[in-house]
Amino acid sequence: MNIKHNKIKNTGILFELLVRKVASDVLDGKSDSFAVKIMREHFHSKSELGKELQLYRSFFNTSTLSEVKAFNMVDLVLEKRKTLNEKVLNSQKFLLIKEIKEHCDLKQFMSGRVASYKIHASIYKLFESLKLEDNNISELNEIVSSKFAIVEHLQGLHKEENIIKESEYTQIIKQQPEEIRHLSYKFLLENFNNTYNVLNDKQKLLLREYINNGTDDIKLKKFISSESTNLIKSLKKHVDKIKNDVTRIKINEVISQLHDMSSKAVVKQNYMTALLIAYQISEELESLS
Repeated sequence: MNIKHNKIKNTGILFELLVRKVASDVLDGKSDSFAVKIMREHFHSKSELGKELQLYRSFFNTSTLSEVKAFNMVDLVLEKRKTLNEKVLNSQKFLLIKEIKEHCDLKQFMSGRVASYKIHASIYKLFESLKLEDNNISELNEIVSSKFAIVEHLQGLHKEENIIKESEYTQIIKQQPEEIRHLSYKFLLENFNNTYNVLNDKQKLLLREYINNGTDDIKLKKFISSESTNLIKSLKKHVDKIKNDVTRIKINEVISQLHDMSSKAVVKQNYMTALLIAYQISEELESLS
């Protein structure tokens, strides 16, 4: 048996992509995202999928640990993983993937951007290593490499994309009856929707593009380059009319940054923030003209 990462069977990644699908649907104004229904049905605390998800999440919901404590945590999680019913887990995972395929194009769904991808992959490989025979050492390097990656992550040695840690609030929700949890989840979705309602159409389009095509560097780069060019034209049209010297200098700085973004081959994380701000400035200048 070879230990290779299979993204479509990675419980942590499947859940993260469903969360992103919910966010994308909310931005599109959809109130009945199929992803919400799937998450409720397949990731509850009594399912093997739900239990495995909690093991994945445990590596992201902990404070920075010392090397010794990090190794101990990995060993404890692996021991817990051994208690899951592998046959039931595989069956539940098959049904989950089947239901996702019934609602959307699976290839497009799986192409979504996932934070801390390397750590998710390393967790998957360690879980898969539990199926190996004790005398099988052909995959030793892969196992050791995965374990070290997780330990370094727990030590805070890697600058990963932000993962939202579970708060005391979410812990309280988990202890409530199912009906209360559903109402709480609905409230969170509505709160998310209210937050992003303040964005203009261009800003929402940018977020949708980032959520849906964050892993497609070529497509995302093309979109950013095109939008940067349009924003430069829009801002230049108004900048000379601004009488306040400080404001004019700041807008010229934004234009300069947009020029830089349109010419770079690599998409950086701060480009999203810069574009969101530029959209807002452009809209305000248009309203004043």
